[in-house]
Amino acid sequence: MNEPDQGRSTPRLALTVLAAIHLTVVLWHGTTHAELAVGLSRFQTLFVFGVIVFAPPLATLLLWTRLEQSALLLYAWLMSASLLFGVYYHLIAVSPDNINYLPPGSDVARQRFTISALSVGVVELIATLYSVFALMFRRPAIQT
Repeated sequence: MNEPDQGRSTPRLALTVLAAIHLTVVLWHGTTHAELAVGLSRFQTLFVFGVIVFAPPLATLLLWTRLEQSALLLYAWLMSASLLFGVYYHLIAVSPDNINYLPPGSDVARQRFTISALSVGVVELIATLYSVFALMFRRPAIQT
């Protein structure tokens, strides 16, 4: 592997690992939704599955292709949109999805919901910041 490729692989690898962690934490948070019977509206369901669950792995795969620049922009957009969605529904909007207004359930289930929601947010924040950083300081590929 030549030097320019090695420098470009580091952000791709880091973002791939972050995407895997993100998917894992998102799936865990989804189980807590089911455990407390916290439903989602049609819009929320479409957003969660489209933008939060399925699109980031696709963007991550595209990071390893010639579409790296576009994939990096998509990845940054997806993670920031996911972060804003989660902050709004878990911390601002008054609903059963808000960690301060959870429906009745066991204390353990409510605690898992809160911890998983906050974990998703932390991973999305890190992924957003890292992808924006990677965009800002990305070295273009050397054409030979």
